[in-house]
Amino acid sequence: MRPHLHISVLLGATLLLLGACGADAEESGDQTSDSGDKNFNQSFGDAEVYPVFVSSELTVGSNRFIIGLLDSNDAPVNDADIEVSVDFFNLAESRSEPATSSDFEFVESIPGKRGVYVSNVEFSAPGEWGAEVDLAGGGVDENLLASFEVQRDSSTPSLGEAAPPSNTLTADDAQSLSEISTDTDPDPEFYEFSVAEALEEGDPFVVVFATPKFCASATCGPTLDIVKDASSGFEQVNFLHVEPYSNLDDPDKLAPIKAVREWGLPSEPWVFVVDADGKVAAKYEGVLSADELRETLSKL
Repeated sequence: MRPHLHISVLLGATLLLLGACGADAEESGDQTSDSGDKNFNQSFGDAEVYPVFVSSELTVGSNRFIIGLLDSNDAPVNDADIEVSVDFFNLAESRSEPATSSDFEFVESIPGKRGVYVSNVEFSAPGEWGAEVDLAGGGVDENLLASFEVQRDSSTPSLGEAAPPSNTLTADDAQSLSEISTDTDPDPEFYEFSVAEALEEGDPFVVVFATPKFCASATCGPTLDIVKDASSGFEQVNFLHVEPYSNLDDPDKLAPIKAVREWGLPSEPWVFVVDADGKVAAKYEGVLSADELRETLSKL
């Protein structure tokens, strides 16, 4: 087990354990009481497809909420025809009236193999929240309840916050890129600047914290590849790849680098977009699409 940092195993395991799947969950039964209150603490029973909340941090304010789908055999479901919509309940206020609702968009994490559903969701308060998840299409028709925690603050830099000036490794620190990157086809331009140097340059930049070789789910490699693909046409933006671990030549001795602590990374991969003022303009955990990133970059 690698210390202090969780590899994102998208669709293979939860980073946020669903309340409905917990060891203390009640048996499947009536989801709604006579008073209209919904029971968010029960198992998914015999559901053919059920949701997994992938995001490792959900906080007060705007969140990029990620949902994966698993089948009854706990295998990932990759079907863009399934529509996902969610009513969110602040359980401290009401178990019958949602505080907000959202429709989710399908985003491929591994093209042709795996995908997740993504939406921007605003949470007004910390504490326990409930989700009523509707799955429809592709032969699926499920309405399922789950609970999760919203934290008051984020461990990673918040949107609008100054990016930490981390002294990450560059090509100047190594004889070959293989010493500082596990990318099998590294783009030399991604290793020209450290984060601190990119901030000094005063141009917008994108930093990818990912370890393609050591990510068990193989989502880190595609995430970096997606950023490399999206970088074309944005000459005014610098792009950086940072390996979250040191000792890349010895898998048994991998250790999180200082920048992992400085950026508060609870998992990997993460992608941050930093504007010309050095402020975090966008952040993506685990999975993003090239179109998502291009849209953000076009607004810088």
